[in-house]
Amino acid sequence: MLRILRSISVDSTNKSNTINHLIVGASRGIGRALVDLSVHAGHQVYALSRRIPENKPESCQWITASANQPETYLDYLPDTIHALTFCPGRVILGPIKRLKPEQMLEAYQTSVLDAFTAIQSLLPRLDGSIALLSSVAARTGLPNHCAISAAKSALEGFAIALAADLAPKVRVNVVAPTLTPTEMGTAMVGGEKMLPMIEGRHPLKKIPAVEEIASTIAFLHSDAATSITGQVLKVDAGLSQLRLNS
Repeated sequence: MLRILRSISVDSTNKSNTINHLIVGASRGIGRALVDLSVHAGHQVYALSRRIPENKPESCQWITASANQPETYLDYLPDTIHALTFCPGRVILGPIKRLKPEQMLEAYQTSVLDAFTAIQSLLPRLDGSIALLSSVAARTGLPNHCAISAAKSALEGFAIALAADLAPKVRVNVVAPTLTPTEMGTAMVGGEKMLPMIEGRHPLKKIPAVEEIASTIAFLHSDAATSITGQVLKVDAGLSQLRLNS
């Protein structure tokens, strides 16, 4: 049986096979880096966000909508989606004594329920791969991370069950990075001046660049990962697993 290979790598040499890649939460950070990566690979990118960035690629079809309102964007999408990446998620930090129930609910809404709503509405069109974005905080106890840890832990559980539901037609995987130097991530830790100290806490003495996370997501969507599903891939410079001697 003839099998047509599809690749979502920046090194792809065969750009005749159109890959429809929907990126939800595409306006900045990891989502924005993934837009550039996919466009460069020659794929048809559908970028969904609440605003359109000024420097968007001309070849990308940008849709302004909220992920939890599929009726506002379904008509703009193709009949088949080969790759779906869901990047949104509200990072809410604070000690337990100051967190409010509505903040816990907001973290869950933006990370889990919005992903559920979008994916459920797209089920008839999905044929390939889904990648969801979690956090090292889902499995690593960090101060002030109760809200985001609870939400991302739930997202990972949802993803594993979803992978079982959608097999063998659609693969589902999760990327769980440590802090990445996005605009939001940098502001969250008090600015760029804090990054060297945070890097020093990681066994590899670095934190991943935004492009590294985007490339990892691209790998999970590629033919090189056709046997990978139901997995949480940690890109955290060893933070969650390694403890080094002082």
